[in-house]
Amino acid sequence: MRISRIIGVCLLGASILPAQTVNCLVAVVNGRAITLLDVQVVAEFGLAPPGPEETAKEPRFAALDALIDRAVILDMAREVRSVDRGETSAALERIREELGESEFTRRLMMFGLHEKDLRPYVEELLLFERALALRFSRSLPVSQTEVERHYREVYAPEQARLGMAPEPLGRVQSLLEARVREEALKRQTEGWIKDLRARADIRINKDCLK
Repeated sequence: MRISRIIGVCLLGASILPAQTVNCLVAVVNGRAITLLDVQVVAEFGLAPPGPEETAKEPRFAALDALIDRAVILDMAREVRSVDRGETSAALERIREELGESEFTRRLMMFGLHEKDLRPYVEELLLFERALALRFSRSLPVSQTEVERHYREVYAPEQARLGMAPEPLGRVQSLLEARVREEALKRQTEGWIKDLRARADIRINKDCLK
């Protein structure tokens, strides 16, 4: 979405929000608009991972971060362009089940939306996840040294805090390998996104979230 279309997008968003809510432009990422409506929808329907502890009380900041990440990734990942309609429908159904039918409907009504209006947000999340999967292999090798360090420095202290004796390393080897692999993938992903954000044209209006 180019800058020349931003005003139109904001007006459209404002027209479908309840009268007491004013939509505004929260950020522009490489010419693409992110509105307050976008941020609120992503936050309310659980379409963003939890933010760091300092933003835990304000999920809209976590939602904004997630939307910026998706914008910079999908602006670059040209090979990821479409999502199967059935995949989107399945993801929407999971959201409905997690929230419950009445809460799902209440949140739609809160923003004056229909279920079909959520599809673009869900599709963008699925495209983002696909772009990451293409970029980073989940078969990342894990060394025995890394597993032993995790056992010693993370797993054993965790069990001690719970008042439990740690299982022998041999019994939890597979579990700890998976943990170490996930942490390595997370570091790689975060580093890549941080680099892309540093090179992107990002303008944020935090006053919009007050």
